[in-house]
Order: sequence, then structure tokens, then C-alpha cells
Amino acid sequence: MRPEKEPGAEVEIWQPDWNCFCCHDSGIVHHYLAALVIDGFDSNLDKLPRCHNPGCYAGGHFDGEVLAPSVDYRLTADICQELDAIERENWRDYVQKKRLTLKVDLSTIGKSLRQCQRTSTEERSARQKHQAVLGKLNGLC
Repeated sequence: MRPEKEPGAEVEIWQPDWNCFCCHDSGIVHHYLAALVIDGFDSNLDKLPRCHNPGCYAGGHFDGEVLAPSVDYRLTADICQELDAIERENWRDYVQKKRLTLKVDLSTIGKSLRQCQRTSTEERSARQKHQAVLGKLNGLC
């Protein structure tokens, strides 16, 4: 069964291809999330905060001898889980905003924007112009 095909199911506008919302599968916690838990965090000056979200193994390559001195290991699994939850909520808000901006009122498609109906003279003139355009198009073919 595919839940997105069920009646009334909302289809995602865009589904992210990452599993961990804390680091977006990079292994390093996003700077705006890190700033929430590390006072005065500056991504240009401070060490890279490694993600320890349970189930996220993207940061394993930072644990070697070469990169370890540049990595901040202070964030715990509980902190990363909380940051993941915050980012998931941010994602839901983003998708909701996009849905609202993309929503189109389909009831107006095909309707005339005129406030009143054409008069018989206007209708006759419109038909004549339409026939003239069709005649020119037929002559080109």
C-alpha cells in the first residue's frame, strides 16, 4: 500500500533526500542549529560540531586522527535528537508555507474576467475578428 495514494493524502512538494535533519547527512550539525545550543557559536571560528543523532552515521569519517582536532564532540545524542526534532518542525513549516504560496484557485480557470456579458454588437465583432484570424492562419498553411 502507498499512503500517498490514499484519498485525502497530502503529497509532499519536495521530499528531502537526507535521513538526519540535524546534519542533513553531512555529519556536521548545521550552524544555525549549533548556535541554538553552543553559546557564541561562530561557524567560521569554532570547531565543527559533530552529529551524534542515533541512527546517523554520516560523521564517522571525522573521527580519524587527521580531522579529530577540528571536530567538537560535546554534543550528545540527546541534544542531536532535539536539534533533529527542531529542524523537522522547521521543515514542516517551510512545506506548509510553500503549499500556501503555490495553492491556485482552479475555479477561476476558463471564466471570463468581464463584469458583464457582451452585447450583440460586441459578440458579432469578436466573431468576425476570430474568423479573420482563422482565415489568415489557413492561408499560411
